[in-house]
Amino acid sequence: MKIAHLINPFKCPEDNASYLYYAQPITFKSMHDASLEAQKIGINVELYAINYPEDDEIIPEYFIKLPYLKKSTKTEFPEISGNKKLPLIQEMFNSILQNSDADYIIFSNSDIGVQKHFYTKVNEFITQDNLKSFVINRRNNIPKFKQSSRLTENDLELIYKEKGAYHPGKDCFIIERETLEKIDMNLMFIGYGPWGNTLYRYLRYINKKNFKYFKDEYLTFHIGKDAGWKAGDKKHPLELKNREIALKVNQHKNTQ
Repeated sequence: MKIAHLINPFKCPEDNASYLYYAQPITFKSMHDASLEAQKIGINVELYAINYPEDDEIIPEYFIKLPYLKKSTKTEFPEISGNKKLPLIQEMFNSILQNSDADYIIFSNSDIGVQKHFYTKVNEFITQDNLKSFVINRRNNIPKFKQSSRLTENDLELIYKEKGAYHPGKDCFIIERETLEKIDMNLMFIGYGPWGNTLYRYLRYINKKNFKYFKDEYLTFHIGKDAGWKAGDKKHPLELKNREIALKVNQHKNTQ
């Protein structure tokens, strides 16, 4: 069995409110270390990045780069996007299906780190529970600093030990190839809700008894919490647009 893990790296300034500048290198290194750990017991994991040309320089060499994204909220919704260039979920899904032969695809946000045993547990869930798709909740609010020193990708052993806090959001999806081929997320994009819940419901609908939602497995983590930088954005035109598209996705899902 071959597993592909896909993320969408984004080159941002150091003062970006989302903390991505510091969080992404932690994510990258955690994925790499976990893939090496999985390979020790014969689990084949490939790491994929999909991005725009301007994001290239931050992506480590151990990622396989997919063809550049062509669409975004700027191309599809220029009147409401402003300076936000957010990728479309379906374009990313189509690309990984076309450019890899993985049996299972993992899709997660670029600020979601993984524990060292992440891929071995994913393999276990797939083989022992016969799951076609599942969602793993992250542990949230892992501290940014320890004893006044900022935690970096060189501090993973410390980060792994942090308990964090429960988070209800859905941002790590493991999907069998055949299932992903049935998904149509229309023009939904990441960065604003409710794309996570929409994809969660879609997978649960398609796979039914072969779907599971893991709320309490400490397998993924998020540095800090993003409630602050998103405060006041619930009525942003892009979120309203994503909610509008989500209704279309749900209608289409129910006709499949």
